[in-house]
Amino acid sequence: MPKRSFRCRTAILVAPLLISAPLPALAADNGEDGVQRLEALTVTATKREQALGSVDAAVSVRSGEELAEAGITRLDQLDRVFPGLVIRARGNRAYTGVTIRGVTSPDYYNPSVQVYVDGVPQDPASFAQELVNVERVELLRGPQGTLWGRNAHGGVINVITRTPTDHVEGRAAVTLGVPERGAEAMISGPLVPDRLTAELAVRWSEDQGQIDDIATGATGIDEGISRFARLKLRHAPAGGPLALTLTATREELESHEELYIRETNVADRTYDSATQGGRAWLDREVTTLALAGDYDISDALRLSSVTSWQSRDMTRVITVNTPESQDSFSQELRLAFQAGARVDGVLGGFVQDTGFTRTTPGYPGYYGPDRNEVDTRSYALFGEATYALTPVLDLTGGLRWSREDAEIRYDRPGAGPYDFRFQAEDDFSDISPKLSLGWQLAADHRVWATIARGFKPGGFNHTVSSPADALPYDSETSTNYELGWRGTAAGGRLDIDAALYVITAEDKQIYTGPLGAQVLRNMGDAISHGIEIDTVFRATPDLMLRAGATLGRSEFDGGPYDGKRLPYAPDTTFRAGLRWIVPQTTVPGAVAVDLGTDWVSRSWFDEANTLSQSAYALIDAAVEVDLDAGYAIRVFARNLTDEVYRTSSFDFGGGDIRSTIGDGRTIGITGSWRF
Repeated sequence: MPKRSFRCRTAILVAPLLISAPLPALAADNGEDGVQRLEALTVTATKREQALGSVDAAVSVRSGEELAEAGITRLDQLDRVFPGLVIRARGNRAYTGVTIRGVTSPDYYNPSVQVYVDGVPQDPASFAQELVNVERVELLRGPQGTLWGRNAHGGVINVITRTPTDHVEGRAAVTLGVPERGAEAMISGPLVPDRLTAELAVRWSEDQGQIDDIATGATGIDEGISRFARLKLRHAPAGGPLALTLTATREELESHEELYIRETNVADRTYDSATQGGRAWLDREVTTLALAGDYDISDALRLSSVTSWQSRDMTRVITVNTPESQDSFSQELRLAFQAGARVDGVLGGFVQDTGFTRTTPGYPGYYGPDRNEVDTRSYALFGEATYALTPVLDLTGGLRWSREDAEIRYDRPGAGPYDFRFQAEDDFSDISPKLSLGWQLAADHRVWATIARGFKPGGFNHTVSSPADALPYDSETSTNYELGWRGTAAGGRLDIDAALYVITAEDKQIYTGPLGAQVLRNMGDAISHGIEIDTVFRATPDLMLRAGATLGRSEFDGGPYDGKRLPYAPDTTFRAGLRWIVPQTTVPGAVAVDLGTDWVSRSWFDEANTLSQSAYALIDAAVEVDLDAGYAIRVFARNLTDEVYRTSSFDFGGGDIRSTIGDGRTIGITGSWRF
């Protein structure tokens, strides 16, 4: 649905974020001054198509080409291209924590950041999923409760994959490296011309491990294999008002990656199976079916629907086997509209039904195997509209009503006090408003001010340790105050995206209690504040520089941890990089050099601020040769200096600190072919 011309006339004509073309095109389409010009970028961060330059919110975008140039193949690697985004595995890829603007959560089952793929809310255990044939990724910073609902408490990662094409195209790639290797392929094209198109995408990757066993001498004991497949069918008759897309996705992960290393062994990345036990085992299987449809009722009305079912089965063995499963059905229906020359917006409704089951083995003589079932049903009505007060001033207001019904059923047969079972239910509701004022200072400068609310519903613990878990924890809410600016300078060579923010959170959901028997409880309020900036400077037609940083502070405000820093929320992150298209006439194509560095300040791992990872820097480098014939070779190195850093730590007892660590040096070569 096209945007109304009244606002398009005032939109920024040059997008603030560089959306790179494939390598051979980087030196083409330049203006008279030799500077490559950017097209206006359309995003769906507001649940309707809108030029990024007119979005009054902190939204960053990276294209699929940019992700490929950075070597991004999984969702949990996105923090290497988005400033202010922190993603860390806290044990294994099924327990991946995401932090935006200092807002994070220790709860693996209901995180504070929501991830969507083609409009489908993702199971938190699959946040570290493969990214294949992606069109773009949108990062929405700060609470997004009005349009995105539950658990969009810190922000949203919105992944959009490519639409099947009406002409045959494909790509195949093979990566050989240490400790990484893999292969992927994609083919897309018409099945029925001008009516039905299809895409098939597959990926296989193997991590050969980086941790050695002191006791046995075995190397790479944290190895793992991931397999991914997606089939997409799109029915869109040429010239017709209706487009339907059916998607089926399957992802499998088999891994020994969950190893907790003693502090004395962190530096040399070793594990002692003789005293710490054998290797852990993780088997995660995720199946997704989704049907998305768009119907253009008129030039001013578009009806959209996303229906999805996602099933996750996971076997996790450390000392015992604790299998989990979760099935989720969701339905969203929304209407995007334009009302005259001054008003546009969206109205919608959302429902989701999720069933979770977890079992643990018994302890002979005390209690038998237990079973915990947690069901949640979510309902929401939402709306947002933008009114053009003047040709340069817009007012946006939004509101969402949310309700969540939660129920727990737990059973553990045993002897005496070890025998207990319970059933409980509760409901949680919230009204999440939003108000923004946007001012187009000039054709290439826009400022905005926003107040928005986030909502993380209460519920029941998914891991039960005592009869007290029959009591639910309350909802966590937040309010985001934001002042932002997007603009260009230096004759269109420099794009700047900056924001000041303050986020106040109430009733933080924090784990408390002894190790092995921790439960979620509300433990006071918190406040996060800071400044973030993302810049792109096109120094020449062949040289692009990018830099981004966040500088802030996130801490508890009241309660038992008053003044302590929030876990997994570093005060400062800095990311910088360059892409240089090497001037040459020898190779029939393009040669590019990529350099990047990430610097992260100290991160705390517990609420009491006793365990942490000090500041560290990671350096990435790559050289790519992209031939006009469609062949490409990319030689890359990630974490070039082989920096050792922790991603989580805990006290196992008596000062025995154990940690998980990030990826070490990875060196490899990728050969690809596209047609």
